[in-house]
Amino acid sequence: MALSDYTGQSPVGNEDATVVRVAPHRLWQPGRTRTEPCANCGDELVLSEEHLLVVLDERGTRTRRYFREESCVRAWLDAEAGVE
Repeated sequence: MALSDYTGQSPVGNEDATVVRVAPHRLWQPGRTRTEPCANCGDELVLSEEHLLVVLDERGTRTRRYFREESCVRAWLDAEAGVE
């Protein structure tokens, strides 16, 4: 599935949120290491290493979620249930 195909979907249990964008991401900050948990599996991600960024619109507010890989995004959105 192309990453752009996730646009417009909502995460399971949060139908008020809509995916605006999914993109490969790397956050590089000299002299600083930032980590975040994967929004699906909870694995700790080092944001300077490749991961996926999902931008959500939640009632007019944009939020970011970080994912280890596409399978985590798919599980978080339960996209497999909607794939024909």
